[in-house]
Amino acid sequence: MKRTHENNFAIYLLTHELMHVIYKKVPLIDLKAAQLIVQDRMYLQEGREMPVLCDIRDVRTINKAARDYLALEGSLWIKALAFLIDPPVTDDLSIFYISTHPTKIPTASFVSKSEALAFLTKHTS
Repeated sequence: MKRTHENNFAIYLLTHELMHVIYKKVPLIDLKAAQLIVQDRMYLQEGREMPVLCDIRDVRTINKAARDYLALEGSLWIKALAFLIDPPVTDDLSIFYISTHPTKIPTASFVSKSEALAFLTKHTS
């Protein structure tokens, strides 16, 4: 099973075991954008909890309302979360997110996609 979807802010690839969300290069992720990103992810997941790989390498700015929404409502149906980053900008964003939004969901940031996938596999088997 492989499904894809796209909106103005992200591209989604759903496989049997993983949701991959690739954030697009936009000037700002605000609350409205965050709500759409989460809504579309949850629509594709159809209520199934699974690991999520978020490629945030092209993200430059996320406002506080969007960060808070993604940390709370955006955490539903996520078993483990890996951020794919491109230092220094998205590294700073992911560190800030992880340190200010503690969660029970295993969460980490990676420069390497293979390391991110290994983390997700380890925390979901």
